[in-house]
Amino acid sequence: MVQDGPGADVTVDHDGDVAVVTLRRPPHNLLTEPVLRAVADAVAGLHGVARAAVVCSEGRSFCAGADFRSGQAPDPTEQQSFEERTAAFYKQAVRVFDSPVPLVAAVQGAAIGAGFGLALACDLCVVGELGWFQANFVRLGIHPGFALSATLPQVVGPGRAAELLLTGRRVVAAEAGRIGIAQRVVPAGDELRVAHEMATMVASGAPLAVASTRATLRHGLADTARQAMRHELAEQAALAGTSDAVEGVRAMLEGTDPRFEGR
Repeated sequence: MVQDGPGADVTVDHDGDVAVVTLRRPPHNLLTEPVLRAVADAVAGLHGVARAAVVCSEGRSFCAGADFRSGQAPDPTEQQSFEERTAAFYKQAVRVFDSPVPLVAAVQGAAIGAGFGLALACDLCVVGELGWFQANFVRLGIHPGFALSATLPQVVGPGRAAELLLTGRRVVAAEAGRIGIAQRVVPAGDELRVAHEMATMVASGAPLAVASTRATLRHGLADTARQAMRHELAEQAALAGTSDAVEGVRAMLEGTDPRFEGR
């Protein structure tokens, strides 16, 4: 297995026709714009060198969302900088949706917010039995993002998506498998192995046939994601800096329940 990659936070390993793109920001692999850009660079770099890839991470969580403590991620408590930073963040997210090869997400632990969006940007998903997903945006006082307002309804249906987005509740692995968020639910610790096996099966298919089938399945997805994030950004920017957004982020960082007042 040969390793290269855009930086210490993200590496790429090559094993024959399968690549493994790994987020290395344990324990929770929180995203900033530079980190998401490194993921997008790694995915874009697979053109012509891999037939399929696994997107995984090291640590307790697959990706627990944006790194609000870093000063580099979009911060919904800071209205002035939020729109500009989020636009840059979503520019990189669209590049992941534009992946040149099929992607299999290997999810251990939490996939929250942008981490949930990253998992759904992949073609297939394997989740460990202790893994879970959450679109927690309303619990932060902001509108959903990372194209989840478009991708989640496509995956689970509009009614179930509405319930998940409006409540912000967790979806544990068993339910994720049942409703189609994940294609395989596996014992904890087997996520990467099974995702690699799945990617290997994809890579073993006739390359032109796999590419054309994938193009049919993902027809318009990147454009849909781009349009969804444009709308999400406008809604999020309108809510950034409100008292509820400040309260939601404070409660999340402190591990307490938010007390929203609608202002």
